[in-house]
Amino acid sequence: MSALQTSAHTDADAFKAVARTWAATVTVCVARRKPEFISPEAPEFDGFTATSFQTVSINPPIILVSVTNASSASAMLRECSSFTMNLLNTEHAELAGMFSRPLAERQAAWEKIAFSSDAAGVPLFDGIAGAFSATPRAFVETGDHTLVLGDVTEIHKGEGNETLVYHDRAYGKVHKNL
Repeated sequence: MSALQTSAHTDADAFKAVARTWAATVTVCVARRKPEFISPEAPEFDGFTATSFQTVSINPPIILVSVTNASSASAMLRECSSFTMNLLNTEHAELAGMFSRPLAERQAAWEKIAFSSDAAGVPLFDGIAGAFSATPRAFVETGDHTLVLGDVTEIHKGEGNETLVYHDRAYGKVHKNL
């Protein structure tokens, strides 16, 4: 049996090191900004890779994504009328990488990916495991992040079933046979 190393709760490096041991599903959150917020620096559609996503409630259906306050994603979600959480399959590692880059690179990615749209006109990537379309419900600022709660407006069942996960700075997949 190994001994645990204990660090002060203020040790950011220790916090990140332990957090990296947690495997998380990979999603791409895509939002459609309200017309009054659209500009060259804030395009109508934008997206970001997120591993801090979860379902919160079944009745009513509510989802949650956590975003860094200092990121453009936080502003994007506050300025949107609706958003989608695209649940990625293992073949989408490159797509996840594209949406973890700066705005100019994310915008160039749109020309390389196939997608359709939900009823609100928000992109849904082809070949995903599934997606939830939602409207913003609440923003809860906590520490250096904001928890964004969304009311689910549509549920999209996809094609694949090998969910992309992120663990210790690398993409992978879940092995179901233990």
